Amino acid sequence: MSELAPVVCALDPAPESTPALVAAVELAGRAGGALHLVTVRPPPAADAYRAPSDPEAAVRAVVEVTVDKALGAGACARIAPEIVVARQDDPAESVAGYARDVGAGSLVMGTSGRAGVHRFLLGSVAESVVRQAPCPVLVVPDQSAVRAPDPQRPVLVPVDFSQASARALGLARAFADLYGAPIEVLHVEDRVGRAALAASAMAVREVGLSPQDRSVGADLRVFIRDVGVGDVSVRVVDGAPADQVVARAQEIDAGAVVMGTHGRRGPARALFGSVTEAALRRLRCPVLTVRPPAP
Repeated sequence: MSELAPVVCALDPAPESTPALVAAVELAGRAGGALHLVTVRPPPAADAYRAPSDPEAAVRAVVEVTVDKALGAGACARIAPEIVVARQDDPAESVAGYARDVGAGSLVMGTSGRAGVHRFLLGSVAESVVRQAPCPVLVVPDQSAVRAPDPQRPVLVPVDFSQASARALGLARAFADLYGAPIEVLHVEDRVGRAALAASAMAVREVGLSPQDRSVGADLRVFIRDVGVGDVSVRVVDGAPADQVVARAQEIDAGAVVMGTHGRRGPARALFGSVTEAALRRLRCPVLTVRPPAP
């Protein structure tokens, strides 16, 4: 069983969540673990609304119908996921808490540009879950095609020599191997960003200090070697990190992007964490976000 199992999918019973559901079923099947579908029961509607006698059972029925519509008649019965209806007011806290309780190896959820009360588990809630989740989070945009990584659709891994990106690179190998996909490691040289990062309170682990006569590409090869990930392609570019990540993912038709995030808030939040969130809003392929291991 893969370290990405079991898989928890935060399911919004809406058409926009179909790509996330499909991705979760695929990942659970390849990772060899159980699939948990967790949804949040919406608050009661107006007085004119006649609530069912068993609202939780009604929500479960909706989830079963959603799975069958997305994957074909009888799919829910074949897959036999654990269906959980959370009732807390904070969807992100509910989803992250459930993932923690069951020891999830990964959490899958959708995101969209919708706004207002109908947003439910999609949209900005995904960013909140990324910060709170105890495990890697696979965020699947509603605009993405229902396509997994494969030998022609590589997994892109941006790295910044931090512990978070080291963890992301290691997990990317496990993730890519499930799909038989190659890995491309991308490093973006951003002088302004490097200065801000060095001035922050965050500790950054540099693997192999770089003498002036060595290239960034050579340092990157050392970083990859020390993480223990071989057989990858390497690319170093200049520019704004989020812009370059998005552009490269589109250029190579990436099957997924795996990025580290520090999950911090406020002024102390790492530069790379903010880059991850900026890229997350713009990427049209699934993004696996990974936090570094606890010290």
